[in-house]
Amino acid sequence: MSLCLATVLAVGFLEIPSISVEPGLTVPQGHFVTFVCSSSSGYDIFRLEKENQEVTDKKSTPHSLTEARFRLGPVDDSFAGSYACVYEKESTWSPPSETLELMVTRDYITQAPDPGPAVTSGSYPQDHRGENLIRITVASLVLVTLGVLLFQAYHSQRRK
Repeated sequence: MSLCLATVLAVGFLEIPSISVEPGLTVPQGHFVTFVCSSSSGYDIFRLEKENQEVTDKKSTPHSLTEARFRLGPVDDSFAGSYACVYEKESTWSPPSETLELMVTRDYITQAPDPGPAVTSGSYPQDHRGENLIRITVASLVLVTLGVLLFQAYHSQRRK
């Protein structure tokens, strides 16, 4: 009997997701905040909840199979509260993550313009202009060298 119960529980069990917040748990009013929910086993739908009420859902994509990023803002007092993540996989919902308490301060700090969608970890935009200039210069030198060799070969054939 206990073996059957253990089998039923193991089939329906999903791991507890993890939750983090960027830039932190205290955010000045008017700024943006990103909640990051993840599960190493993957997900079909991730849900961000505030005080056990759905805030928003994200479906998995080929580029994001284990992590969902929820960008909120610009924040005001109504965004303050307890947030948690749950996810659905194969029609089964996970237990909730730990809760994080978001605090919104009334610090009216001038914020730089919104940079747009949050950049995912490990894919920061980079400037490759210098490296590309070196590649183009090397390719040009190779082409010039080949041109010179071709020119010399052509003229040496004409003299014979």
